[in-house]
This record gives sequence, C-alpha cells and structure tokens, in this order.
Amino acid sequence: MGFGSYASGYYDIGTQLPDYLKRLADNYFARDREVKEGLRDVEIFEPRKAGLKKYFIEMIGGLPESKTPLEAVCTGIADRGSYQIRKMVYQSLPGVYVTANLYVPTAGTGPYPAVLFACGHIEAGKAAPIYQKVCIELVNNGFVVLAVDPISHGERMQGYDAVAGRTIVRWHAEHTYLGLQCELAGRHIVRYFVWDLIRSVDYLCTVEEVDSTRIGITGNSGGGIQSIMAMIADDRIAAAAPCTYISSREAYMKTGQPQDGEQVWDGAIRAGMDYDDYITLFAPKPVLIGAVESDFFCIEGTLDSYDWAKRVYALYGREDDVELGLAKGTHAFNDELRGIVVSWFVKRFLGQGQSVLLSEGMIPESTDTLQCTLTGQVLQEYKDAVSVQADNAASVLELRRGLRELARDSRRMREEVAAWLRMPECGDPIRPRIISTERVDREGCLMERAFLRESTLFFSEPNMMVGGIMIEREGSTCDRTTVLLLDKGTDGIYTENDWITSLTAESRVFAFDPRGTGAFLSRAVNGRQYDMMFGTEYKLGCDARMLDRPLAGMRVFDALRALDYAAQRDPGTKLGIAGQGYGAIYALLAGIVDDRVDEICLENLPGSFADMVETRFYPYDVRNHWYGVLRHFDLPELIEAFRETKRIRIVDMPDVGRIVKF
Repeated sequence: MGFGSYASGYYDIGTQLPDYLKRLADNYFARDREVKEGLRDVEIFEPRKAGLKKYFIEMIGGLPESKTPLEAVCTGIADRGSYQIRKMVYQSLPGVYVTANLYVPTAGTGPYPAVLFACGHIEAGKAAPIYQKVCIELVNNGFVVLAVDPISHGERMQGYDAVAGRTIVRWHAEHTYLGLQCELAGRHIVRYFVWDLIRSVDYLCTVEEVDSTRIGITGNSGGGIQSIMAMIADDRIAAAAPCTYISSREAYMKTGQPQDGEQVWDGAIRAGMDYDDYITLFAPKPVLIGAVESDFFCIEGTLDSYDWAKRVYALYGREDDVELGLAKGTHAFNDELRGIVVSWFVKRFLGQGQSVLLSEGMIPESTDTLQCTLTGQVLQEYKDAVSVQADNAASVLELRRGLRELARDSRRMREEVAAWLRMPECGDPIRPRIISTERVDREGCLMERAFLRESTLFFSEPNMMVGGIMIEREGSTCDRTTVLLLDKGTDGIYTENDWITSLTAESRVFAFDPRGTGAFLSRAVNGRQYDMMFGTEYKLGCDARMLDRPLAGMRVFDALRALDYAAQRDPGTKLGIAGQGYGAIYALLAGIVDDRVDEICLENLPGSFADMVETRFYPYDVRNHWYGVLRHFDLPELIEAFRETKRIRIVDMPDVGRIVKF
C-alpha cells in the first residue's frame, strides 16, 4: 500500500511544483512589466539601473578589493602577414593564469579599436575554428582582438588531474560543479568570469596598438552571457554584441531546459533582472543583439527583450544605438551572424563609410599553433597555479569561524536557519484525505506484531498536495508521533522494517513525502536524467533559486505541515522527526525550526557543506545548490547548537551495497 499514480487518483501532482514556480515567477514578471511601463524618463530609469547593478555585484559575492600585477608573458608569435597572433598568459589573480590569443593587425597605423572575444561552450575555447573565424575577420578589418579561454575551456580546465592525464569533471560541466561550491560560500562562479574579463580589459589597455577608448566585446552562447557580465561590470566597454543568448526569463522558463551554473543568477527574478535589463544596463552605449532564428534561446523572448530595450534607449534619445542582428540557423556563431557582427563593429568603431572585408575560405589554425603553454593546461604548467576551487575554498576559513561562534547561541542559529530557508507562509487548517487504511499482520510484514497503516493526502499550501503513511503497532497507546523522511520516499517503508520497528516501539511513525519527492515527484520537464546535473530536479531548483525561494525551504515547510497534521490528528501527542540520507537534512532543519519537536533522529546525515567547498573533487548532488548557506549555518554547528535543548540521535549505517532488504 502507498500512493498510486496521480496521488491514487486524487490529484495530478506531476505538474504542481513547476506550475507553482511559474505562478510565483508570473507575479514578478507582471510586476516588472508595470515598472517598465512607468519608465518615462532617464531620471526614473537611472535608479533602477543602479539598483540592478548593485544586485549583480552583491549576488556574485563582490569583486576582489584590488588588482594585482598581470605579469603578462608572450610565449610565442604566429606571423600571418596582414596580422600576427601573440600567445599570451597573464594572471587575473595571483596564480590564476589566463591563456589568450592576441590578434594584432600589421597593416595600417594604430592605435586600433579592440574587441574582447568571449568564448562560449566549446571545449577548445579560443582554438575553436568557428571562433577563430570571428577573430580573423575582425583583425582583417583593423581590430585588435583578444580571444580568451574562460575557465573550464581550452588551456584552463579546472578539473585537470596530472596523474590521470585528463579532466575529472569535463568541460563546461565544471561551471556548474565549481559553481555549487561557490554558491555554498555565498559567492557565484560568475565572480571569476567577471574578474577574468575585467583583467583582460586591463591587459588590452597595456597593448600599445590598442585605442583604450574603443574597446568592445562579443561572444555567443556562454560567450554571450560573458559579454553581458562585462557590459554590467566594466564601464570601459564602449560597444557590445552579445550573441545567441538574449531571450527572456518568461520565455525560457517555459521550455523546461536547464542552464549552466554561470547563467543561473540567484534571486534574479525577484530582483527584476531580466534579459532586457542585461541590455539596458549598458544604455546609452551602442549594443547589437546577435541572434539566430531557430535558437533554443527562444526568439520570442529575444524580440520581446529587444522591444523593451528600444524603449529605454529612446529615453536617452539613442533608440538607434540598440540593434538586432538576426541570422538564419540554429545556435551557433555561424557565417551569416559573423558577418553581421563584424560589419556592426566596423560601423560603430571605424565609421559608416568604412568598407567591410568579409573573408571566404579562411583556414583556422591548429590547436597546437594557438597553444600558450607547453603542456596545454595551466594547472599542469605552473607550480603556483591556483584553481577556482582552491581560491573559493580559502573564503571558508572565516565562515567556519563565524559559524563556530554562532553555534553558542541557539536562538540566533534558529533565526539564521529560518532566514535562509525563506519558507512559504500558510497557516490554513489541514484538511486531510484519508484514502486508505489497512492492517498488516506480523507474517506479512515480517515483524513481531501487526501494524496499522493509514495513507493520507493534504494540501500543505494552496495547490500543493503532499502526503504520508501513518504507521503504528496494533494496540499501541504511545503518546508520540515521529515524522519520517526517507531518502527513497514513502516507498522506502517496505525496505526499512528494522528502523520502523525500532521507531514504533515508542511512537507512531508518519512516513512523509514533501513536494517534488517520493510519491510526489514531478514529471520530467526535459529529456535528461531526472536527478542528474541539468535534469528536472536541477532545472526546478534553478527556477526556485532565481525566485529567491530555495526548494529546500519549501520542503522543510512541508515537513512542518506534516508535524501540524500529526498534532491535529492526535491532540496532545509529543512530536519528533527522523530522516534518512538527504531526508535527514530536511528533518534536522524542521526539527530545529519547530519548538514542538523535542527529538530528532538522523540516519546517514550528509556531511558538512564547508567540507564540500574545501574538497577538490566531491560527489555532486543537484539538491546541494544551497546559495549562501554557509553565511547562515552548517550541519555540524546546528547539531552542536541544539544538543542541549533537543534529543538528537545520529546513526551512520554502513553501506553494504545493493543487497535484498526485507
């Protein structure tokens, strides 16, 4: 017995969590439309612009306080007649080595305008042929071009292991993998992208052939969002052409598709930061939105954002300085889009009358020719190289000290937990639906006494159905109820007879599934494996993060409502809570937030979040994207803070593999 499909026919639970998140988002989208309709002059818009820039810098965890020497080194030059390619290495932070190719015209006289080329999600980075073509086209038209390997691309793989001779976490998956560690510490992987871009502009300003008043940026896909980052964070960017990225949050949210870690900006929807704002924060400087007709970044969102951006630019009397370059094709910096972008930069930096040289039959360089290091990887090349993980981990030492101090004050610790969870607010009476009851004799359940099971559904808040199974020994007169959160959900009761037998010796047990878990799992919103990186759990978690409403907070809230139900069902009952695996985290948090809970039992509680940040290679779990949690609490400190006021039992069961359980 348990819950069948569609909550045993009582409710279509498959879409309730995505629909819930969409309703929350729609409220913000409606608010933002109203705000933008009211932007009637620059004096009204400028405070909004300043506020969104402030949000961005705070969201990424701030920027380094000072700039350190770049220590730029040219490791080689490839001479191609009309231009040369200088192979450059410089340090954006001490030990954080950046590899880049500097394309410099040899014809004409400088100083030349420059374009910072931000590479997207192609593993080869600056050596990708499709990106080389953009750089060659620009240099042939009189631009200095700096093509930079972003972290996790080209020669900057962060998960490179010298012993294995390969990367352990491959390519742009690193953005999300490293991003999780940054998020736990209250930073964002974007911080490192932004600083690399700022320091790359610093480097361009040292190149004697560059006119530092005419520096632009372009890139597509992941390079498109990097272009946005630079547009927001560096006022020296004079013109920008972000490509194949601009859509709208509303349009993209509907697709069910995920985004990489650097594209998920925590609290962005709540803050009102949409894709059109990426453009208007650059106003009134010239910008080209590069797009392709059949992109998975929905063209409908692109057109909508373009229209909103035109309105803001019109406030400055510069409506013509925001343009849309639309090419045919799918998601790529294809030939047509390349021509549009190069022509636009020529017009903006060299003048309307300047002819544009568009090449045919370009032959890209080999990866070896463009390689800036001997080994091909900065983490192997330089003994003092510092990875993103190592730099971020250094910030945890101070956070640990603060948490140890906080653990001395359980009241403040509880406040910090509640502040981070940002739970829904709902005090509606619970109206349970008891959909089945059964008696299981001791032979049927392999236990010493028959059990009674009662399956119950209820709404934890409007339009959010959850449920559980009440289990008690036949004839029991116990005065305690324990809410139980199992890693596998309520179906796990059939393989946890020993633990349930132990718990029911002193208590009723209400095995419970919060939203989006167990029997109340959402239907898949995309074709990727449900609980892996970029799958449904990841996608819904990212939507919740952008709403500034973590899924963990919603699930802990549901657990509190399960406690409400237990108290309502059996007035006067004492309350406890237990959890297994990831459910143990929810159980711990709910047990701490709720004063009624006097006993917490945790089996195989996951480890410290701080340990995860400090460990180079850790076991990734999509549920762990807990932005800023270490600025509020960590699991060991929570346990320490409440040991004296609540009975907390912790059991670590050994992993005995995939055996049969009875």
